[in-house]
Amino acid sequence: MSLNLYCLGISHHTASVDLRERLAFEGSRCAWFTRELQSQTQWEEVIILSTCNRAEVYVAGSAQCSPDLVNLLAEGFKVDRRELENATYAFTNEQVISHLFRVAAGLDSMVLGEPQILGQITDAYETAVAEKSLGPRLSKLFLSAIHAGKRVRTETRIGRHSLSIPSLAVTLAQRHVGDLATSSITLLGAGEMAELAMDVFHQRGATQCTVISRSLSSACKLADRWQGEAATMDRLVGALSQTDILVSSSSAPHALILQSMIEAVMVQRPDRPLVILDIAVPRDVEPEVKFIPNVTLYDIDDLQNATEANHAWRAGEIPAAESILSEEYRSCLDNLLALQVAPVIKELRQRGEAIRLSEMRRTLRHLDDLSPEHIQRIESLTQAIVQKLLHQPTVRLREESGGARGEQYGRMVSDLFGLESPPTIPTRELP
Repeated sequence: MSLNLYCLGISHHTASVDLRERLAFEGSRCAWFTRELQSQTQWEEVIILSTCNRAEVYVAGSAQCSPDLVNLLAEGFKVDRRELENATYAFTNEQVISHLFRVAAGLDSMVLGEPQILGQITDAYETAVAEKSLGPRLSKLFLSAIHAGKRVRTETRIGRHSLSIPSLAVTLAQRHVGDLATSSITLLGAGEMAELAMDVFHQRGATQCTVISRSLSSACKLADRWQGEAATMDRLVGALSQTDILVSSSSAPHALILQSMIEAVMVQRPDRPLVILDIAVPRDVEPEVKFIPNVTLYDIDDLQNATEANHAWRAGEIPAAESILSEEYRSCLDNLLALQVAPVIKELRQRGEAIRLSEMRRTLRHLDDLSPEHIQRIESLTQAIVQKLLHQPTVRLREESGGARGEQYGRMVSDLFGLESPPTIPTRELP
């Protein structure tokens, strides 16, 4: 039996924002697809990691890797199977550990070392806990990845002077308008991305900011941090007619900024440029908006070029980060392999206890005059004998679980003690 870990995903490396937004697990989609996987496949454990730049499904169970996961995604999200196959990547077993650790450390992010991904992985783990789709393997894997990511951020300089997608968006906007202090800014959405953008705008001198959200309380909570204005969606068109920069990061499942809306707005302000930065996935702004005169539109993929300078100076920290990840990989793999032999050890100890109880009962039937104290002493004696007899086989089985003789030891223990399911334990392969 292998580790039976599997990851299927798409990211900014392999798929355009057009495809990524169609596979966004926003709202109830995550819970729905998790239930679909567990009901239609042999995957016992499921965690879905969904961000603006990636959608990844992590599974573990008794099944071997199969194309069923691609089929389920294609059918469930109404995506052409061939298009999906061309954009997806897949990892199995030890590869899954290495990949997730790199993601957690920010080494696979659009913005190298960006800090948000660690929180997003934690959110994915907590969602799986709430959905009761978590088991021992993915739990150990994700908790180990979170720990590894934290080590990289604290023990290297890769996370210092942190950049993020919102900060890159602000930089692009600043290139167009110049002085932010005299610019009017509108934020559509009041979540984490909007909060980060608001902080960067304020740090760079912006003073005129309006936050628009479906929830007025959410808009007020963010706007009040920097004495901005708050409004609901019915004020959107009015705000657009007065703003110089729009940063949109809502969690809406469909476009909120339509081409016709911006065309009407620009009729009122034909000589005043409008810069729109759509960092939402799914996108908030219809792509056709970019063809409107005097409007500059950037979406999440357009930020990719702006990350090159960020990658250059942080690249020197990659070897140190990878050294930490390699160390954490070994620890995680050892723990996962120990989980593999846990059923053998459990059955071995259950077999020993069953024999002990059977022999105790048989013996006590012929010893009628024993006091409760004597019976307890015999109970303790027989328990100690079983524990001592099984201690060394248990220790050796755990020690060899990841070595070249792991499978041999597993079969030997199963054969010697007459256990039902002889295991095949994988040999450890270090990255």
